[in-house]
Amino acid sequence: MKQTNHNKSFFIIAMGLRTVALLCVTGPIMQTFLASIGFSSQWIYIHTSIVQAVNILTISLCSTWADRGSVIKRTAFVELPYALLYILYIPLCLWKSASLMSFLLLTGICLLQSVCIALWTICEYKLPYYIFTPREYGSVLSIGGIVGGLISLGAGMVIAQLSSVLSYSTLMLSACAVSLALMLACTALHLGLKPISDAPVSSGPAGKKISQLEVFRYPLFRRMIPANLMRGFGYGTTTIFAAIALDLGFDQSVSTALVSAQSIAALAGCSLVGIALSFVAPRVVTLAGSLTFLLIPLMLIPNKFVFLAVFVLVYLGRTLVDYSVPAILRAAIPVQIAGPFNAWRMLLHNGGTLLATTIAAFIPVSWLLVLTAVFQLISGLHYFLAKDLRTEQ
Repeated sequence: MKQTNHNKSFFIIAMGLRTVALLCVTGPIMQTFLASIGFSSQWIYIHTSIVQAVNILTISLCSTWADRGSVIKRTAFVELPYALLYILYIPLCLWKSASLMSFLLLTGICLLQSVCIALWTICEYKLPYYIFTPREYGSVLSIGGIVGGLISLGAGMVIAQLSSVLSYSTLMLSACAVSLALMLACTALHLGLKPISDAPVSSGPAGKKISQLEVFRYPLFRRMIPANLMRGFGYGTTTIFAAIALDLGFDQSVSTALVSAQSIAALAGCSLVGIALSFVAPRVVTLAGSLTFLLIPLMLIPNKFVFLAVFVLVYLGRTLVDYSVPAILRAAIPVQIAGPFNAWRMLLHNGGTLLATTIAAFIPVSWLLVLTAVFQLISGLHYFLAKDLRTEQ
């Protein structure tokens, strides 16, 4: 119990700090930075798609990466290069050029960080088997999300205030410095995690390595392929809402406000997850979150307050899905196959994300929003109805 409580504290703090650090290079902050130095929404979509493609490639090539050695150490050490890469953004913040060279350099840095994120993702879904009991995982995720949401909300409010008096390049420079410090702290905290007494001792029975072919033969994996792809598509659209706002004619004040709105939604979503998982099955929470995506077409109304309100509700719904799905799978998937299973599940998810960000550059925004609503609803129903996922938490 003492070791579990120690792990909970370290994991929750690291999760909160990492959430804030990731704001710098994912979502509204990076998209607004690209727009502020002169890149069009089409270039922003392309940038996001390239980064997602590398993430997918890394996961596909390294799906068993978490099965070698200590998953705790691998989780920590992959964060170190991710943190140091923030230093390379500094010249680009000072250069402030919309040239092709600037785009390639900035995207190159993001690609390296995407590799780190992919490796971290592979570890992310196996790590809980070694540091928590199944019943604790959902509550730990929700508390970590609340901590991250509170810190992100404060950071978003500061950014929104400073954006009126400082250039966005200056803000990006400061954000990179803060993110570097936060990710280094995450590395130290993850190194402080210790396996619980009943943690698994191997990747499979008698130390057997699980092959990728065995994952593809796993019935649940095959049945959930459409749901994971469609969930990824819905997620992908939420990652480019800042670019969508600019595409719809809203100014930078709206795209900047999305940072605070995102934090508020995530905070509310994590709080709801923590409460809901005490009363209902995680699959019910997943369906409830998916239903909020039906509001997305309302973003086409030319009113910034409607756009922001819908964004908050949809992002809240995405948060419900993001935190309930791991709780579902932690109980339903055995540790022997958890590493490669979740790696390939996330590859499908990221494939859907890549599809959304790629076609966003070629189809009308209205079509993208309608497709997103439909796909996420189908995904939520699939997770809700799948018999193999009806495991008591």
